[in-house]
Amino acid sequence: MAALPLITPLPTRHPQSCASLSLPLFALLNEILPPPPSLTLSIGSGPGLLEATFLSVYPHRATTNPTSFFGVEVTSPDSRLVNRYLPEQNSLVVSGTWAVAREIKEAEGLVFVYPRQKGLIGTYLERGARVGVVVWIGPRCDEEEMLGPLKEWGAEERVEGRGELVEAGERVVVFWRRPGVQEEERMVDRI
Repeated sequence: MAALPLITPLPTRHPQSCASLSLPLFALLNEILPPPPSLTLSIGSGPGLLEATFLSVYPHRATTNPTSFFGVEVTSPDSRLVNRYLPEQNSLVVSGTWAVAREIKEAEGLVFVYPRQKGLIGTYLERGARVGVVVWIGPRCDEEEMLGPLKEWGAEERVEGRGELVEAGERVVVFWRRPGVQEEERMVDRI
């Protein structure tokens, strides 16, 4: 695996990560994502820099058995070229940008890192009956389009006052499953 960068309290851009990285961002993720052994999927992990660095800062999330934190990325002819940072035991691949990891059935937390398709967000939410919290990290210019499915699904939590999480052109948004959403999904499954 490639060497991880030093993470500081100030958001810093790294060439192998869409999102800027900071200690306050990782502290937020550690605080709100379900604790191990609950499963969390990070969708759009790319080379896995954000996920691997997060796990290096909070190693208890990487060492659980079974593994409780996975980065999910689209496969390539040689998947090792896609994932340069995340340990194999914490990495999942899917067949295309439309595909959903089968582990969604067990996931209780989701992180979307610069997603390209709002339909994929909706599909993960539909199939993730156990998901209780979702974190979206992306450019501010994508908020209006990408957050639609999340606003229908859950209640937004303000994350201001936690230090600088990401750079000025980016945003971190947390959504908690709205009461009744899971029950409605179960009713639909029974019909």
